[in-house]
Amino acid sequence: MNKPVTSPPTAGAPNHPAPDSAATSPLASLETLLAARPAAASPLAAPAQTGDARPRPLEVVQASAVRPPACPDLDADLLLVHAGTPEGALAQTWTRRVLDGARLHTARFQENVGEQVQLLLPQVVLIQFEAPVLDLATHLVERLRISHPHLPLVAVGCMKHPQATLAALRAGVQDFIDLDGNAQAAQQAVQELVRRTPATAQDGHDSAPLTAILSARAGLGSSLLATHLAWYLQQRIAGAGTAANATSGLDEGDAALETLLIDLGNPSGDDSLYLDVGNEFDFIEAVHNLRRFDRRMASAGLARHASGLRLLGLPRQPGRLREISYADVDLLVLRLRQYFTHVIADLGAVLQTSLATRVALRASQVWVVCDQSVTSVVSTAELLAQLSEQKIERGRVQLIVSRHDARVELDAQQIARQLQLPLLAVIPERRAALAQAINQGRLLPATLRREPYVQAVDQLAGQLLASQHGQHNKAGPPPPAGGGTGGLARFIQRLRS
Repeated sequence: MNKPVTSPPTAGAPNHPAPDSAATSPLASLETLLAARPAAASPLAAPAQTGDARPRPLEVVQASAVRPPACPDLDADLLLVHAGTPEGALAQTWTRRVLDGARLHTARFQENVGEQVQLLLPQVVLIQFEAPVLDLATHLVERLRISHPHLPLVAVGCMKHPQATLAALRAGVQDFIDLDGNAQAAQQAVQELVRRTPATAQDGHDSAPLTAILSARAGLGSSLLATHLAWYLQQRIAGAGTAANATSGLDEGDAALETLLIDLGNPSGDDSLYLDVGNEFDFIEAVHNLRRFDRRMASAGLARHASGLRLLGLPRQPGRLREISYADVDLLVLRLRQYFTHVIADLGAVLQTSLATRVALRASQVWVVCDQSVTSVVSTAELLAQLSEQKIERGRVQLIVSRHDARVELDAQQIARQLQLPLLAVIPERRAALAQAINQGRLLPATLRREPYVQAVDQLAGQLLASQHGQHNKAGPPPPAGGGTGGLARFIQRLRS
């Protein structure tokens, strides 16, 4: 048998055998598995100098006079949406010259303009209206009027083409800028729109926080965590909101919607089973009714738990997901965040191209659930790489270690260090208690103060309340959850806790 070829030992280096304990350590095994992942590309090396390396004499460049901006008083962010055609390039050049002084951003109709609006927060959106792209421009105006009703929309085109002018006016733009017209008139029109809507750029910050909970593998308890968290948070916010309504004289119909749980896990419907509520109006129907989806529909159409928690889930037929576009999903999520105080999205086990990843891209914070097994940690590392490819900032991602057992050698801090994530919470191993409660058709109520699982999840709800909803942070303990309101029920509840 041929002996394996080994490299000779380096001179002067001690030749100590590796200890046997490292081979059996789960941390060493985990490091080996994670190290097997492809390394990140190294920075490009500086190009090597060729030829004569002697320094060349400096060239003296004549400085040119700085041209003042054409519109120095226009201190605003503008977004121009064009077709990418020669006419679109002409509109872009004309706009840059006439509205010089503003911060002009550009996008094409083929791109996700709604995403650009959410990221850039422009004070005015300029939309090219030309004969080849009238349908695209009209459709974009309709969508922006739904998602951003207070955002000024201005058409850009040539009034010598009456078809484009008529289409723009029918679509509902606030003004029409004529590329063949007076530049001063265009400047005054945009300045007036900016002055009349000074708070438009802040609309993106008025939406409710969105907390996304996901895992790399199924069966890690992320859906149970999301359901309990949404329920506890609903009780806390509703308790403070009821007191506020009583002092302000608002009736129940005028009160704000508190907490929404979006169930996008696979298989769908787990959260509705945990909460014991129906799911007749699903996520796909909400997208199809986006044009008339208002606060009243959100209040009356979404499934409602006895605590006031609303639920919106996927249909049982996964094939219906092909009926919707990512742009419509973005608009629906934005609309829901305008109506509710807090939105929690149960994304389940996420695939790279899934709908859930799209919602995670819009989330205020992303909580990744992982347990103490090496396979779960490796899968979570791959999930984090996928999230990075989807442009989800690592600063928004935090780690939750579920089913934690102190007897297992791989502890939560080691997992956090290996994944290079901040450790947000540790959920104890309580599968038996959870299964017993679920089999009885209920969740673990927040009043079970001695239950370790309740303590951990309720602490997460308190952190969300303190960091995202300071106005509700003075609320007392959550009200008793279900099971009656009489003295006997309270006595039994006290015995259980």
